[in-house]
Amino acid sequence: MNKYLAIAIGNTRIKAVIFGGDRQILEEYAFTHDQLPILETKLVDRDFADIAIASVVPDLLTIWHNLPQTQIIKTSDVPLHGLYATMGCDRALAAYGAGEVYGYPVLVIDAGTAITLTGIDADKALLGGAIVAGLRSQFWSLYQNTAALPDVHIPETLPNRWGMDTPNSIQAGIAHIFLSGLQAYITDWRSQFPLGRVILTGGDGDRLESWGLRVDAIDPLLVFWGIWHCCRKTKNPEKIKGDHF
Repeated sequence: MNKYLAIAIGNTRIKAVIFGGDRQILEEYAFTHDQLPILETKLVDRDFADIAIASVVPDLLTIWHNLPQTQIIKTSDVPLHGLYATMGCDRALAAYGAGEVYGYPVLVIDAGTAITLTGIDADKALLGGAIVAGLRSQFWSLYQNTAALPDVHIPETLPNRWGMDTPNSIQAGIAHIFLSGLQAYITDWRSQFPLGRVILTGGDGDRLESWGLRVDAIDPLLVFWGIWHCCRKTKNPEKIKGDHF
């Protein structure tokens, strides 16, 4: 069975999956940027029929970037309408993957280094979205930019809305304001698209769902579903032969 490598380079981590046939994921990997040599060592001797790379960090190159079977996916390659030039390809791919797997219209909430919201309508066109610093960025920024506030961890469970000391107040403020803001976007989305799906992804997706964010599904692999479907519709058919991707 031919195997295909897909790599997504985000702001914080590098993720990779190995596909078999029919969108079957055989292996998954996730490393920080400085751990790229570990990923390369694990996979350097493997033969892949095709390779696809989507990156929001142009200067970070892998050993697979210049191989003849490698396709570098850009935002302009994602077959959604109305995408703007500066939109990150990972965000576009996650939205496309969600729509192809769960149906359109779809709202994607990607809870990573940044939290992004991306709405795609029934005609596969960008409705719009929003971007805000992610949970870890919020806590870290507060600690870094104040003289006396402590470095507080993200709570595992939703804290009481009203904190009784400084650490609890920080946790309560960030958690509840985040949830309220995200839920307001979801409510507005559902008012426009009552049958539209809301899909949550990203490293903090599980945490937000456990805090009570009301979504239709959580799927950490949306970018890779987007890569899979994007490569099947590639504008460079000579890159993808037979049933590749």
